[in-house]
Amino acid sequence: MRDLETVAEQSGASLDEVIERYAWNDNFALAVDQLRKAAPADFAGSAIVDARHAWIAFKGDQPEAMRTLATTFDSVPGNVIVDIQTNVGFSEREIDAAVAAAHFAALNSPGVGDATTSFDYDTRQITTTVIPSTKGANLDAAALDSVASRAAREAVADGDLGGVAIKIRVTDSATLGAADSHYGGELLSGGSCTSGFTVRTTGATSGSRGIATAGHCPNSLSDDGAALTFKGDYQGTYGDFQWHTGPQAIADDFYAGSTSTTETDLRDVSSMVNVPSVGQSLCTTGATNHKTCQQVRNTSVCNGSKCSLVEMGSRDRAPGDSGGPVYWGNAAYGFHEGYVWDPFQPFDRDVYSRADLIDNALGVYVALS
Repeated sequence: MRDLETVAEQSGASLDEVIERYAWNDNFALAVDQLRKAAPADFAGSAIVDARHAWIAFKGDQPEAMRTLATTFDSVPGNVIVDIQTNVGFSEREIDAAVAAAHFAALNSPGVGDATTSFDYDTRQITTTVIPSTKGANLDAAALDSVASRAAREAVADGDLGGVAIKIRVTDSATLGAADSHYGGELLSGGSCTSGFTVRTTGATSGSRGIATAGHCPNSLSDDGAALTFKGDYQGTYGDFQWHTGPQAIADDFYAGSTSTTETDLRDVSSMVNVPSVGQSLCTTGATNHKTCQQVRNTSVCNGSKCSLVEMGSRDRAPGDSGGPVYWGNAAYGFHEGYVWDPFQPFDRDVYSRADLIDNALGVYVALS
């Protein structure tokens, strides 16, 4: 309810309107996540459109998993219409692989200094925006198109992206949204960063504890005057993470914050969602801009050397918020990473690293106890 109140305060809508629009969204996302896991080769995507409409898409025909999991969607209100789209020609897993392949093919091409890549479902297009390594230098967009397209198709088993186009955009911008730069949601001194969630070494409920933040944050950090011990960092295909241990006891709690204060509203982490639904509202808290909530725009974005980022609708965060928790209610979704340049207005949009991928990156898990 406090998160819904924040959305109402930010948007100027009444609390009743916000409840109707958002209160069911996390139930929908959890149900979709079960479907994604049950039928990874068939699942193509999902989105929350408005207060009464959502959709789920499949590469081919509706899989048996959709029918067997139908009761999972009982927690979604009966007045919400969930449109089932079939035969879209690609799976979410294939798009994720194609986005990463196209991105790194362009990023590693001669003369390219930086790149950001995302997939737009409505236009069925993977767009990579690149900047030259030398300001003012000319890049051959057609040649990069060819390189990126070939890599994307090679990343898919049968080489067929189901009509998805690959587009290279060249800009001479100085930067493409460089990333900014013992509870979660606390200011970490020694660098402009915020702690995210508690992690454990052998599983979500076992092993020694630490605190995680963004990988691009400094290795030397302290919390409330106590020095933290750097354990490892990662910036690559799975996102942007690092973690530390410290002298204090570390609970699996985080500060959700408010619109004016960061270290307030302490919450227990009770669950973790792997991939949110497009259109779902999530909140973030950080040392600079405190708590803000906005909708998910894209669930598969690459920026520079980092992939598997989730893109939000606008840029609400600022330097100092890096690593802060991304959540809804008591569910952990990720760690604020920075922002990317998107080819559609408002252009600059926040991105976060998915919480479920920190184990792939560092071998630790978001703590649930």
